[in-house]
Amino acid sequence: MSEKTPLTPENNAALTEETAAAAVPETAEEPAIPAEETTVSAEETTTPADAEKKPRRKRGKKADADLTPEEKEKKEKEKEKKKKDKPKDAKKAAKRLIGYIADHKRGLIVVALCVILTSVIGAVGALIMKPVYAILEAVVNGGEAKASAVGIWVDGKINGDVAMQEILKYLLVMAIAYIVSTALSLLYTRIMLKITVTTVAQLRRELFNHLQGLPIGYFDSHKVGEIMSRFTSDVNRVSDLVSDSFPTIISAVVQGGMTLVIMLIYSWQITLIMTGALVLIVLVIIAITSICSPLFKKQQKAMGECNGYIEEYIMGIKAVKIFCYEDRSKAQFRELNEAYRRIGVKANIIGGFMGPIISMIARVNYAIAVSIGALFVVNGTGGMDVARLVTFLSYASGYGGSIASIAGCYSALISALAGAERIFEVLDTPFEPDEGNVRLAKVVSGIMGYEESDDDTAVAAWKIPAADGSVRYTPVEGNIQVKDVTFAYVEGKNVIKHLTVDVPSGKKVAFVGSTGAGKTTITNLINRFYEIENGEITIDGINIKDIKKDDLRHSMAFVLQDVGLFADTIKENIRYGRLDATDDEIVAAAKVANAHAFIEKLPDGYDTQLRSDGVNLSAGQAQLLNIARAALADRPVLVLDEATSSVDTRTERLIEHGMDQLMAGKTVLVIAHRLSTVRNSDDILVLENGEVIEEGSHQALIDLGQKYYQLYTGMFEMT
Repeated sequence: MSEKTPLTPENNAALTEETAAAAVPETAEEPAIPAEETTVSAEETTTPADAEKKPRRKRGKKADADLTPEEKEKKEKEKEKKKKDKPKDAKKAAKRLIGYIADHKRGLIVVALCVILTSVIGAVGALIMKPVYAILEAVVNGGEAKASAVGIWVDGKINGDVAMQEILKYLLVMAIAYIVSTALSLLYTRIMLKITVTTVAQLRRELFNHLQGLPIGYFDSHKVGEIMSRFTSDVNRVSDLVSDSFPTIISAVVQGGMTLVIMLIYSWQITLIMTGALVLIVLVIIAITSICSPLFKKQQKAMGECNGYIEEYIMGIKAVKIFCYEDRSKAQFRELNEAYRRIGVKANIIGGFMGPIISMIARVNYAIAVSIGALFVVNGTGGMDVARLVTFLSYASGYGGSIASIAGCYSALISALAGAERIFEVLDTPFEPDEGNVRLAKVVSGIMGYEESDDDTAVAAWKIPAADGSVRYTPVEGNIQVKDVTFAYVEGKNVIKHLTVDVPSGKKVAFVGSTGAGKTTITNLINRFYEIENGEITIDGINIKDIKKDDLRHSMAFVLQDVGLFADTIKENIRYGRLDATDDEIVAAAKVANAHAFIEKLPDGYDTQLRSDGVNLSAGQAQLLNIARAALADRPVLVLDEATSSVDTRTERLIEHGMDQLMAGKTVLVIAHRLSTVRNSDDILVLENGEVIEEGSHQALIDLGQKYYQLYTGMFEMT
């Protein structure tokens, strides 16, 4: 088996559920002392006067000096976790999110115009109704003056037919206005949905592309489900904000602003009184925002932990069933789900208070406006009459509706910004360092030395730039040197200690040792999955830090214990080793790996569709495809990390010849527990606690009779 990824502090923090001890407020009475604490020594006895001088400790808490080392460590972890849970700058997240939406300027301009026109039509609708109210008032109350003012006084009396014609005329205008408004709403909704889908697709694309450049350590410290939640729940919340809340907020702001202006024209006195309620609404928004922002951030994090557990459960479903772990899994998921439910209920309930509170304020405000307006009509203040008051109140109602609409979008807004923060956290994670300028090139030997060429006879070479702009080429031979390297996954816990290894070109060097000895770590350092702190690793005399990572890894082929097959055909999974390979080359590579025979027996042969991670193949068959990939890649350096661990002894013997053919002329690094696979290595290094304790050929180490001998003879005793 390959080495387990060490548990980093970040990983440990992500797995630890946040807890907080609730302190009991100090009271005037002395707290009860447990029986076991009633006996004290003479030195600990204090007088009442002394007791008054000492600060009283709150019940349920200990002073830092009284804490055990384990309690202090737990306390520090809780403090650190609380810091991580604090929300970041929501304004910054909103600004960045608007930046994505702003890329669609033309669409946004059309949407803005449609929203403004829709809002204008909505605001003008009440003005159109004012003459209707006046006609109805004239018909009900009678009187030549009012009837003449609205044009329905004919031949010394109110003409009902004329009144109806006037009303229908205004209603027709309103109908046309609302039809136009509906058409504009459909138009901007369609455009906004297109902008939403495009924006979300861009976010997902950038998120996925960014993950490609992150160091392996990032994936070691983050659960798969937690990362996946960025692509699902977080992106979906942003999508809901852009498609639904964004147009609603724009419409409410525009319509509310226009309504406020018209209200000021009709009665600035009542409007100013009503506007005073805005101060109270703003205070409510600020108060609820300060409480809800961290809660929504924790809700998103709790969702990520649930998703992570589900992902782990599905991936390990066989182990769960084999060890009858179902009940325990249910209990653990119940705890995670309950934690998510609790924080979700708390966040959404507090966030949901916004709408009802603001609606209540708006209704009270409306009632005040009705009362004052009625007094104005009775007293004739400000030229207020019934028709004018009804029109004003319809605008006042619309104004309250605009505020309620904005409040209704609040929860979605805060939740989406919390999701956006989590997305931007990933996008802001630095790429793995790659400052190298040495590239891999295909060259042929010419009159003036090596020249780059795409010819079939071209060989791989390192393209090394000089300070003066010139370039020299060095053939890739695969001569690897590890010089006094020390490495730790966790600071202070070295996995590799002052390691020095020389792997000559074309030689086969094996690393053996117990689990955790540091074997796989060496290969991880050679391909720069992790950066070394001390020492140097060179290939063909070039420091690997000076080589572009892609080019460095293109000089190596890997056969790892974790195969990594994808939901595609067998042919395309093998082609993963070299994307431009022909079908004939794929078949040839499969024959080298001894995979051709079992592939041909499958119903669709090389076109057989694999499920995710090759679950419809046996472990041995999957590993043979992995070996075929390496054969197809045909690179100067070959790394075999437990390459035959999933292959039975008979199959291993069958592919020995193919493996020898695969390794011919290459620099080979072998990591194995099964020592029969390393007997023919040119050099064998025995590792223990990150250090080489023995080195030599198979026979020399057997003759030495120490660690390797014990491992080798123990293996045969077990078989």
